[in-house]
Amino acid sequence: MRHFRTTCAVSALIAALAQGAAADVTAEEAWGSLRDILAGSGYDGAATETREGDALVVSDTVFTMTVPETGGSTAIDFGTLRFVEQGDGTVRVEMPDVMPVTSSFTDPETGTPMTVVVDIIQAAPSLVMSGDADAITQAYAADTVDVALKSIDTPGDEIPADAIRMAMSFAGLTSTTTLGPGELRPMDMTASVDSASFDMAFEVPGQGKGAASGEMAGLTFEGEGMMPTSSSGGDLYAMMQAGYEFAGTFAHDAAALTLSGEEDGQAFTAELTSAEGTIDMAMTGDALSYNLVHAASTVTAMVAQLPFPLTIEAEGLKAGLTLPLSEGPEPKDFALMVNLDDFEMSDMIWMMFDPQSILPRDPATLLVDLAGKATVLANLLDPAVATQLEQTGEAPGQLEELDIRALELDMVGARLAGTGSFTFDNDDTETFNGMPRPVGELNLQLTGGNALVDKLSQMGLIGPQEAGSARMMMGLLAVPGTEPDTLNSKLEINEQGHISANGQRIQ
Repeated sequence: MRHFRTTCAVSALIAALAQGAAADVTAEEAWGSLRDILAGSGYDGAATETREGDALVVSDTVFTMTVPETGGSTAIDFGTLRFVEQGDGTVRVEMPDVMPVTSSFTDPETGTPMTVVVDIIQAAPSLVMSGDADAITQAYAADTVDVALKSIDTPGDEIPADAIRMAMSFAGLTSTTTLGPGELRPMDMTASVDSASFDMAFEVPGQGKGAASGEMAGLTFEGEGMMPTSSSGGDLYAMMQAGYEFAGTFAHDAAALTLSGEEDGQAFTAELTSAEGTIDMAMTGDALSYNLVHAASTVTAMVAQLPFPLTIEAEGLKAGLTLPLSEGPEPKDFALMVNLDDFEMSDMIWMMFDPQSILPRDPATLLVDLAGKATVLANLLDPAVATQLEQTGEAPGQLEELDIRALELDMVGARLAGTGSFTFDNDDTETFNGMPRPVGELNLQLTGGNALVDKLSQMGLIGPQEAGSARMMMGLLAVPGTEPDTLNSKLEINEQGHISANGQRIQ
């Protein structure tokens, strides 16, 4: 979260915003708009303001955010900013080409205090602010914006100066942001980047080495939110309590990622390529949600134990999550969805466990689509509550309803599909050994199950006894369908805790 808030704050200065000027904006108003964005992102600022003719010069400009959870801090040094009134109702903001960002914190795993300095480097930046005091629009553009690791300092040079490298680059960056009036200011933002890339590597004595690089084309963002004008001092919970919220859509064209590493003398490499994708995200003090959609993706890996590459492909990936966050007596909606479409493995992987090609190798599909209601017993964003839950092991909420909208697993010639719904009695945790007592039903259909058992037996993965047990279990829990090798099952749990399959009680 600290890095997310840092990115938001830097973006406030180097990303942003454009519509035509409807009235004059003064230099002081332009500076106040940027200051409000930084304060709303959790930063406290210090600067010296001086008027020089048609320009407001803001010097020694440093904004610092403390992180209560870790006791660390992040400081952005904007140096000297010049807000120049251009005589047409707009203000041009002159910025340094290089802005250092310094983060000090303690590594939670090793307890080692660290100071990390990253430089934000702009090429041909342009930031113009227009509109009026109640709705200031920022328009930003740059040929490139680079983020480069400058230094990592640790006591006694525990991490050598050249042990880690990190660089990111954004080319053809433009953005527009409009900030409205009020103590809780509405904000609209659009942004685009022609291409983005990163390159990082590490080699730390005794900890192995690794590298990662990637690139992405055609990035866009469109979103809106509410921005508090008071600083929360880096406390995300305080920000959300003050009314901070956002919703937006990220999209990209082709993307590629390469990973490599070595540990204990064992090396590996992996490459991922993907077509276009989108991510919808939204967050308020009450709930978090995201929906991800990716087109065709391919992963290829090489590991030391195998002399050939392993490749998997998928025509599409969809995932979604809705998670309630705020405490309250009323049940709140949640949802979870994962859909992996037309998943395929290379013949090399198949040969590892099916060299005779007994199993069908058709593309596989996985779908899990769940929804329901849960009562949240503690605010999940409050760090004090999170610490208490970790120490006590208490559950942060309780499940009230579960709707199984769709289940599907289609692979190796067999298909399992299902739907169902349950309610839960949280006052009865004895009937099911500590679990709230469910009431409801699950409807399943299995196609090709007997054929799959035959093939697994033929391959020697299961013996005659296991195959017989599998068929007996299918016969106990399911009834034949109208189509060949099809089994249907209706599993029910009543209010007495009795379990039945197709009308016959089994527990």
